[in-house]
Amino acid sequence: MRRFFTAALFLLLSSFISRGQAPGLLGLPDRIMSSSRIGRVSARQSIEVPPEDTVRIDFPAGGTEWVSVDYDFFKYLLENDLRQDVRTLVKGCYVPSDTLDYMRAQVLFSDRKLTQATEYFSRVPANSVFGPESFHYRVVSLASAGHYHSAAALLANPPATYDRRPYSELFALQEAGLALLESDKDQWLRSSSAFTYSDYTLSGSEQVLSEIARDRFESGRKSAAVAALASALLPGAGKVYAGRVGEGVAAFLTVGSLGAVTAENWSRHGARDWRTILAGSLCAAFYIGNIYGSYMSVSIENDERVKSQNAVIVYHLHLPLRSVFR
Repeated sequence: MRRFFTAALFLLLSSFISRGQAPGLLGLPDRIMSSSRIGRVSARQSIEVPPEDTVRIDFPAGGTEWVSVDYDFFKYLLENDLRQDVRTLVKGCYVPSDTLDYMRAQVLFSDRKLTQATEYFSRVPANSVFGPESFHYRVVSLASAGHYHSAAALLANPPATYDRRPYSELFALQEAGLALLESDKDQWLRSSSAFTYSDYTLSGSEQVLSEIARDRFESGRKSAAVAALASALLPGAGKVYAGRVGEGVAAFLTVGSLGAVTAENWSRHGARDWRTILAGSLCAAFYIGNIYGSYMSVSIENDERVKSQNAVIVYHLHLPLRSVFR
C-alpha cells in the first residue's frame, strides 16, 4: 500500500511538472487555505483599470461653419460633464481648424480614446492658442495609455516653435511623474529639484508625487523572500507579514492540525503505516504551499501597490492642466 501510494504521488507530480503546471500544483494548498472562512477575513480586492476603448470615432471631414462660434458652449458642456451633448456637438460639419482638432481631442480624451486623442492633440500647432495645452494633454494621453517612454521622449523634445519657459515647472512636474512611472530615481531627483511648492496650481500634485517617491525610493518594500522564510519557520507568518492576517491564521491552523494528526498516527501506528504516510504527505503539501503562497502574496502585494501608485501619478499629471490653462 505504501509503495502504491508513493508511486501514485510521484506520477501525479511528474504529470504536473511535465505540463509546466508545477506552480499551480504548489499553489493549490495555498488556495484551499486562503479560500476558507478564516482566510477570507482579510481578503482584498485588486484594483481593476478599465481597458482603453480602441473603437475609433469618425468625424465629418469638413463643413462650412466655423467651430469657434460654439466654443463657449463646448466648454460649458465639457465642464459640466454633459458628455453625450458634447459628443454630438463635435461631430458637426465644421471647417477644419486647430480649434476643432483641440475640441475633438478633448472629447476623445474624456472618453478614454487615448490613441485617437493623442493623434488629434498632435494636430494642434505649437503656436496655436491651444498649442501648449494640447502638448501637455498629449503627454498625459500617452502616459494614461501606458506609453511612458514615448511621453518622456515627447517632453524631452518639444516642438521647436513651443516656448516652454512659461510652463517650466509644469514640464518638471510631468518629467518627474514619468520618472516615477518608470522607477527612474536619478531622473526623478533631477526633475523634482525644480519643484517650488509655491504655485497653487501645481503644489498639491508636487506634494503627492514627492510622497510616492519617498515610499518608492526610500521606504523599504516588503520582501517576498522574507515572507517565504517566515512561513518556513512558522506556517502562516509570511501571510501575516504580507498583511493578510486571516490567511495566515488559516495556514497556521491547517498545517498545525495536519502536523498533529501526522504525529499522532506516527506514535500509534508507526512511520510506515498508510495513515501516517497520508497525513504526512498532506501536511508536507500544505506546508510547502504555505511557503509558496506567502512568497506570492508579497509579490502580488508589491505589484498592486505599484499599480495603484501609478494610477495616482497619472491622475496628478492630468489634474493641474485645467487650472494652468483655464
